[in-house]
Amino acid sequence: MSDLLIRNIDYETKRALVARAARNGRSQQAEARAIIESALDEDTCDWVSLLRNAAALSDGIEIEVPARHSARVLDTEGWL
Repeated sequence: MSDLLIRNIDYETKRALVARAARNGRSQQAEARAIIESALDEDTCDWVSLLRNAAALSDGIEIEVPARHSARVLDTEGWL
């Protein structure tokens, strides 16, 4: 593996990286790697991948699962 040194990072950018790394339970280096890998992922050409990557970069998306009801019983008397 190789190393990458990034200089002159804005304070707010660094703070956002630290906060995101903490939310995701990663080190700053691991979070930066994940961001770079996600940005350079070649499989992001379809809309599903784009949505997944956007969700991953924005701390995820909470989607409420709708309540499911059992199927209705059909009254077939007189039909058959």
